[in-house]
Amino acid sequence: MSVIEPGMVDTELPDHVTDPDASTMMAGLLKDIECLRSTDIAETVAFIGSLPRHVNISELTILPTAQAV
Repeated sequence: MSVIEPGMVDTELPDHVTDPDASTMMAGLLKDIECLRSTDIAETVAFIGSLPRHVNISELTILPTAQAV
């Protein structure tokens, strides 16, 4: 089993966040940096799925290069 933890992805998620601070932070990131695209995450999932059965990536964090850790 693999866990993929994405950073800021350009999706509709910010439209559904009710916490004002989180909403403001997401809006700022979407405006200020080149965020991940859904295809970036899909390619990561495909990569993990293509690995041999004896290989396990248990946890993977994928961030836009400009997003602070």
